[in-house]
Amino acid sequence: MTKLLIVEDDLLLDEAYRRKFEEKFDIRVATDGETGVKMADSFKPDVILLDIYLPGRFNGLDVLTEIKKNEKTADIPVIVITNLPDSMERVTQMGAARCFMKTDVDLNKIEEEIRAVIVKETM
Repeated sequence: MTKLLIVEDDLLLDEAYRRKFEEKFDIRVATDGETGVKMADSFKPDVILLDIYLPGRFNGLDVLTEIKKNEKTADIPVIVITNLPDSMERVTQMGAARCFMKTDVDLNKIEEEIRAVIVKETM
């Protein structure tokens, strides 16, 4: 089963992700960036779904940076969810596989993108 790490502090969105994906993926959730970085290293997900706005020491940009500079996690595709249109190009340049506006989040589209990223990585 595909392993999905969700790094999201919004409890309503977190619950929506869980309901949508729990039967399709092996899911772990981190509600802050520091935990997200640790879980990326220990859980070794196939894909990470990452919010940019996170509480604590690491925001989503920090998480993406840490994941991409660690040789154990650098190849894990990261799909970023953001509220800032200006950050979309930046996270792509930082190595994100995909980026969505939080206001446009469609769970079916995210599932399609998760599957597309997985297929791309296995080719």
